[in-house]
Order: sequence, then structure tokens, then C-alpha cells
Amino acid sequence: MTRPDFVAGWVWNIRGNPRVRLRMPAGWFDGLAEITDRAELDDARDAICEKVDVFDYGECAVHLRGLPTRAKIKDLHRYWFDTGRPLVIELRDAPR
Repeated sequence: MTRPDFVAGWVWNIRGNPRVRLRMPAGWFDGLAEITDRAELDDARDAICEKVDVFDYGECAVHLRGLPTRAKIKDLHRYWFDTGRPLVIELRDAPR
């Protein structure tokens, strides 16, 4: 598989200025959206790519041909992680 060239505008904005505001049910939160540490990137890849939940089978059925399997799901998530722009958003303690 080749790496896609498309990157959404919001990703370019975050890469230019990683300070973000998120609206969640508890209110607005300020945060910092980035992964700069290699160990943090590896931890994020493990958390996203190596875990399979029941909902992932439906996701796999939508995106890939054939019956969903754990191996297909992990491969799909690895592809997305490796060709995407992984971000972690570290939120401040209290909503604003």
C-alpha cells in the first residue's frame, strides 16, 4: 500500500499550532495536540493497533472484503496509523 497524499485542513492547522480547544459534554477544554516523543508514538500505536474490540469487526467489514478477522483488523489499524497523522491531545484539568 502506498501512503496517501491527502491531509485534512485541520491537521495542517494543528501541525502549525498544536494548541487546541475541544468541546465535550463537561464543557470546553484547552489542550495540546501532538506526539513528539518516540516512546509515546510507540505506545499510541500499540494502544490503537494491537487491541481489537467487537465494533472493529463491523468497521473491518465496511472497509475490507471477506469475513473480518483479528489479523485483518490489526492490519487495517496499522495501515491507518502508519499512513495517518497520529495525535494525542493532552487536556488541561478543568473545562473553561
